[in-house]
Amino acid sequence: MNCWVYKVNSRRFPGTAGWHFDRYFRRPRRRPYKMGGRRWIRSPQSWARLRRVQAGDLFLCYQSDERKIYGLALAAGPGYESLPGSEVFDSVDFRPGGLRFAVPVPVAHPATMAVFRNIPAFTVPSRGTIHPIRLDELRAIIAMALRLNPPQKGAVEEFVRRV
Repeated sequence: MNCWVYKVNSRRFPGTAGWHFDRYFRRPRRRPYKMGGRRWIRSPQSWARLRRVQAGDLFLCYQSDERKIYGLALAAGPGYESLPGSEVFDSVDFRPGGLRFAVPVPVAHPATMAVFRNIPAFTVPSRGTIHPIRLDELRAIIAMALRLNPPQKGAVEEFVRRV
């Protein structure tokens, strides 16, 4: 199992549309949710990382403009090319039923800075949409999420156990 950060931004440059993770978490679906595409993921580093994504990999859903982790998602399958044969792996599908934190985890808050200041995916600046997370980093982030969301302890532990 691999763990990744998937970054989105609800504020974009003029002429482009932003996106918020609540679109994924607040709309129950029975089918996988397509994430990415050529217009969305343009970084060669992210393409290389999506090539390594496998079904069941865990994603931390990070809203970069708010500097908050909104929840957890699982890859429905491997990363793939939205244009077959292009060798540009720019997409992954999330399984239905991701877990939204009741209280999103703030990355830039003084109380959480000790956890996030040395994780490259959350340092400023960090380029790209997809970033790997090591297991020790994941444990620290999940512990922080549980401190902020004690009523969700069972649901978070069950979700992570599925990985």
